[in-house]
Amino acid sequence: MRIELTRDRLPELVSMVAVIEQHDRSPFRTLPSELEDYFDSGMDTESLGLVVNGVLAGYGVVRVPDDGGPLRCSGGTHPDYRGYGLGRQVIQFFDASARKLAKGRPDARMEVHVDEGRDGLIDLLERADFEPGGGYVQFRRDLARPRSHVELPSFFRLHPWSEVKDTELGATFRSQLAELSDAVESQFFTPEWSFIVVDGRSDRAKLAGYLLSHKYQQDWSAFGWSEGYTEELVVLPNYRGLRLATVLLNAAADAYEDSGVEYAGMDISVDAEGNSPMLDLFTHFGYEPVRKTILYSRPVFPGGEAPQPEPGDIF
Repeated sequence: MRIELTRDRLPELVSMVAVIEQHDRSPFRTLPSELEDYFDSGMDTESLGLVVNGVLAGYGVVRVPDDGGPLRCSGGTHPDYRGYGLGRQVIQFFDASARKLAKGRPDARMEVHVDEGRDGLIDLLERADFEPGGGYVQFRRDLARPRSHVELPSFFRLHPWSEVKDTELGATFRSQLAELSDAVESQFFTPEWSFIVVDGRSDRAKLAGYLLSHKYQQDWSAFGWSEGYTEELVVLPNYRGLRLATVLLNAAADAYEDSGVEYAGMDISVDAEGNSPMLDLFTHFGYEPVRKTILYSRPVFPGGEAPQPEPGDIF
């Protein structure tokens, strides 16, 4: 039976997703608060629950991001109910819901993140005309390995965000950081693992670069190790070539290690062929690739034009 997935089904959804991730050996673990965000994000959303004998056996969610990017499709089926066509129903739901949500956007695309090793899901997506595009490579850096020391240029200062965020200096850059990144608003943002570099060569201090860290502790059991995650590393254009990125990465690595974690982690975006100029750069910094996530996508309207809804459309 198909139902709209609503908040009152959240405990069942949390339980089912935990079983799915454990069975599929997912490299990540989803918190209940992240699933609750399906109902609280403020995005335009369509949701599906598949109920078999009174049990939530599958789900699908399609959301429209605020930035106008590809529609985000998420879903899965309980391992005990696979082989009965529920996965195909979730994919069909993605298609129908995306058409409804993308009205007025003839060039809209929908996107599914797929962790490597999910061959069954890949087969379903490819049969539905989804194609692999870019993706991410998860990297990690062993914090037990030595790190090369780099001095900051004269009149530049490195500040842990946890020490300055409530000070006059922090107030100077708080709004600028908020404009540059939404990472500081995340429930996973970790101020004591985050740093800014300030240019003090003039009367008015300027932000030269920053590193923002997240702590995804719920994933550590799936990884098999603990890590501090570098969510964003940015050196502003006027300050490139001063090795500020190395200073920030080393500061974060020291903070992670002082907290007792084993690795520094980050994701590197790659193109459809799995390439990125950043791969060699971070390999040079001592990072090693661990696993990949592939983005499968397809046009919502393959012909480029949104058709008129037909009588009897369910979603």
